[in-house]
Amino acid sequence: MLLHGVLNKKTTKIPPECRVSTTARVLLIALIAIISRLFCIIYTIIWNKLINNYKFSNNILCYGDKGGETLWQYIKCFSYWDGEYFLRLSLNETEYLYEQNHAFFPSLPLIIIYTKNLLKRFLLNMNECEMHVLIALVINNLFFVCATIGVYVFPLVHFKNRKNAYYDEEEEEQQTLQRQKQRQQQRQKQQHGYALPSTSEQNCFYLRNVKDKEEYNRFSFFLSILYTFSIGNIHVSSFYNESIFSCFSIWGFNFLQLSVSWYKMNIVFEILAVISFFIASCFRSNGILFLIPLFFFNIHTCKFFEYIISTQFCISKEKKRKHKITIISYFSTKRHIFSFIIHWLKALIEAIVIVSPFIIFQFYSYQLYCVQQEHNDLWNEQNIKFSSFLNNFRKNFFNNFNIWNNKKNILINRPWCNKKLPFVYNYIQYKYWNVKFLKIFKSPNFNILYSAPIFFISFHCVHNFFRYNKFIPSNILVFFHPFFGSIIHLCILSLYILIFAHNEIILRLIISSPMFYLHYAYLLKYFEKWNYLFFVNLMFFFVGPPLFGTYIGWT
Repeated sequence: MLLHGVLNKKTTKIPPECRVSTTARVLLIALIAIISRLFCIIYTIIWNKLINNYKFSNNILCYGDKGGETLWQYIKCFSYWDGEYFLRLSLNETEYLYEQNHAFFPSLPLIIIYTKNLLKRFLLNMNECEMHVLIALVINNLFFVCATIGVYVFPLVHFKNRKNAYYDEEEEEQQTLQRQKQRQQQRQKQQHGYALPSTSEQNCFYLRNVKDKEEYNRFSFFLSILYTFSIGNIHVSSFYNESIFSCFSIWGFNFLQLSVSWYKMNIVFEILAVISFFIASCFRSNGILFLIPLFFFNIHTCKFFEYIISTQFCISKEKKRKHKITIISYFSTKRHIFSFIIHWLKALIEAIVIVSPFIIFQFYSYQLYCVQQEHNDLWNEQNIKFSSFLNNFRKNFFNNFNIWNNKKNILINRPWCNKKLPFVYNYIQYKYWNVKFLKIFKSPNFNILYSAPIFFISFHCVHNFFRYNKFIPSNILVFFHPFFGSIIHLCILSLYILIFAHNEIILRLIISSPMFYLHYAYLLKYFEKWNYLFFVNLMFFFVGPPLFGTYIGWT
């Protein structure tokens, strides 16, 4: 009851002169995020010093360097578990010595290498391991702060244009945009006989309590503070790539929504969204799931689907036959056909951009293990490092991409090389990391118990969306709901982890889903019966670093 009273305290209307500006809120959020990261680092180091772990591989790797080994004793705990692979890749300059290492993308090690080269003159008294881990700590925590600000922005860009949102006199620009939207709909109706219904006419579950400007500012602030006490607390401050991936994931979702609602700069925000998703895809394979929100965004912005929706509003049930003719007649003009083709060609290019990091990394593995180089014996030696391969690949793009005519490497002859799509990633995930279909039933594990609350919130979010949102007059309007792409992305991500992967990794992967945290924060703030979730969150926040830092668990 006490927690519910704190989270749901009713406040009187705040005078304009006493309201906190958005800039002040952002600065305060950044400060709190920095403090939470400093606490996590110190807290993890303390537990690492109190409990000696059994893992000595990193010590063997790094004690050979000369220099200050004292600092290494404090920060080595942040390079455990998957962090050890990233550390070795950065020390080897992205040279993949073992097949199982291809589960880890080279983007984070490359950033560490380039940053070290820039700062090496200022880090004279550090050995290689200390420099790499310290740089990773600084970079990951910096991107976590940026991700926290992105989480604060996420509900704002979705709530700001809803019908029952509150606007004061200072928001003349927003009102102007609304009037422009109305005029655009009127022009559509005059020119084409239809006008797309405003998204504000759709019911939104999250607007039942977030009804005015001050309230959605308070809710966004609460959401961002909750995010600083992240479930994947230790992973965003360790030698992992979750922090950078989550940052660009969250901002990609923000830019997509801004592209829909900000008409003057919709193309700019769409490009920024694609760039954000592309960068995120450079760090994790599940970046290809960003094709989901991008696909529904392109449906949302496609004039043909707008036409279908609008005709359903304008045409009665008695005219169904005429309605079918009307839909077909949309393509009666060359301008509509050309616009439709250009729109989906653009969508195809955006999809290729997002999946290209994954494809290039798989092609690197294929050239490394599967191709016998007869004409140039130095190829493997020159391209064994991914950074070198990337430069050579860029120079000879078309020649290197012809994988079906290459002669197989008989000496190595890996089984995945002979498949129609010779991707190493699926093979190593199954062989070395035990990722397989229905893993939860074939190899049951205790880890499902402490990851269960996250799965529950995720699927509750999806179920709640389809239960409480009403789409009139037809369910096809669901594609135009501002949260739909985020909801489907969260659903597919959670289902994949539950069915195929190690269930516990959802603790760190879920921080890349702003929709999850929006739903989670909404339940905590406005419903008393969900307060127990906050204590589960705190348990994860405080239990994770000791288990991770002492190499007991929490991967």
